Amino acid sequence: MSELHLDSLEIQNFRCFEHLVIEKLGRVNLIVGKNGVGKTSLLEGLWLLASGASWPVIHSILYHRNELVRYNLRANSAIYEQIEAIQSFFTHPSTKSASAFFRIGGKDAGELEPRFLEEHYEPYNESYIIDVPRDKATHAVQPVIEFKLRNDWTIRIKGYPNPGHIMEPEWPDLPVTQGELLRVVIKKSQEDNVVFIPVKGLPWQATARYWDSIALTNKEDAILAFLKKFDPGISRFTFKGDNTQDMVRFSCVRTDRFDSVVPMAKLGEGTQRIFALAIAISVASDGYLLIDEFETGLYHQAQSDVWRAVFKLAHEWNVQVFATTHSWDCVEAFQEAAAENETDEAMLIRLQKKKTSEGIVPVLYDKNSLTIATEENIEVR
Repeated sequence: MSELHLDSLEIQNFRCFEHLVIEKLGRVNLIVGKNGVGKTSLLEGLWLLASGASWPVIHSILYHRNELVRYNLRANSAIYEQIEAIQSFFTHPSTKSASAFFRIGGKDAGELEPRFLEEHYEPYNESYIIDVPRDKATHAVQPVIEFKLRNDWTIRIKGYPNPGHIMEPEWPDLPVTQGELLRVVIKKSQEDNVVFIPVKGLPWQATARYWDSIALTNKEDAILAFLKKFDPGISRFTFKGDNTQDMVRFSCVRTDRFDSVVPMAKLGEGTQRIFALAIAISVASDGYLLIDEFETGLYHQAQSDVWRAVFKLAHEWNVQVFATTHSWDCVEAFQEAAAENETDEAMLIRLQKKKTSEGIVPVLYDKNSLTIATEENIEVR
């Protein structure tokens, strides 16, 4: 088994997590718990980590939470709009006298230390280049980011391996439209090898763009095999609609159930969800796949097979998967697939509020303890 990107997780002062430590992670992790314990927030934190706290990802998270709602503001107005919205990231927001800070990364990631910029002369273009060599940027040994909103409303981002050194970015302009933001986020997800699937599923723009990146490769064959497990009659799939006036594209399939190529939507929501999931795993190769409410659109009897396929592709393509669920059927399906997996790659993480004080703590179930829990019908959600 290839080395995990994260073998543990520590979150400080982010959303509802004043200090959360998860001592052990698997290749495929299912996060459960009651409403309000931070399941989606944990996925958001991982997305920020994987992207190096990039502005497109920050904006996307805030927009989808309705914490940042205006577009096309004047530069000064955009700054104050973002300052107010970003305060929601912190368990303890900034004040006039105190900065706000969050850190997300591996439990033993190490220290992120500033390094002086180095200047060297480039004879080719007769100019001086200022740079921070990556091998001198940090002492961290696992992925980690630190985000600081200072009380003078400036920000500082440290990260390893991305951005890899201290940055003092300026507040960016807000996107003009949601479509503009979505295009940038899709491009960033491909660059970072991380895909976030929200409860509503991937938008068609993302599915189509991801498909373009893997068409006519071995991954296309793997995705077709993935689909055939659930509908053996499918023989081909593609996208149509490129030349329509509004550039809307939609997935189509050839199947023995119909005489001609039909939109995939005709086969039902479950098939579309499975297709998008397979494409997302392919894009997340050597990175992370984050899925909010895994069971959405999936008939409960199919969930075990979907989890089996996720375990297989995650292993083959070196993807670390984090998913949330509210469903006991999903937990049982996860346990069934995990028990059949020969490697110790599964972890169920229950988030719960502390009994004696405020805060969130994790309870961990590896595949052996999860098997016992499901057999005894112990509530793990």
